[in-house]
Amino acid sequence: MDLQTYIQNAVKASRANTLANSDQLTLGELILKLEPIVKNQKEGEEATVRYDFEYLFPTSIDSWRGSYDELALNFETQGEEMKVSEFLKMLKDCIGETFTGYKGGEYLMHKGTPIWVANYSHSGNTAVIDVVDNRYVVLLITGYREF
Repeated sequence: MDLQTYIQNAVKASRANTLANSDQLTLGELILKLEPIVKNQKEGEEATVRYDFEYLFPTSIDSWRGSYDELALNFETQGEEMKVSEFLKMLKDCIGETFTGYKGGEYLMHKGTPIWVANYSHSGNTAVIDVVDNRYVVLLITGYREF
């Protein structure tokens, strides 16, 4: 094994250990939290999705600049908020999808991929840690987490 492979494996093992002891949600965990919410929505009363701070809402998803093999939800303050069913579909579409890192490289996303909040080209430490269903709005609960 060459030095580069050894270092990559050590970083992966360290990250897996950090994530195992964290409340940060993975792609699969976030999907599991959203599926019953979508299933229980009343016709014509579908909730939108927002973050728990300011008036920000998710718009799309990219490779996270902090670690290209993790995902970041982008956000806006203006425009049309995504319905929870649209948001869930966007997340499900990421499973098995290959994303391009900010400075290149191809990264396959899976159910165990951690979810962050950061616009394209940014890499803050805001992690998605929970979901709250307030019927008319689904809040993505966030928190500062170390990588």
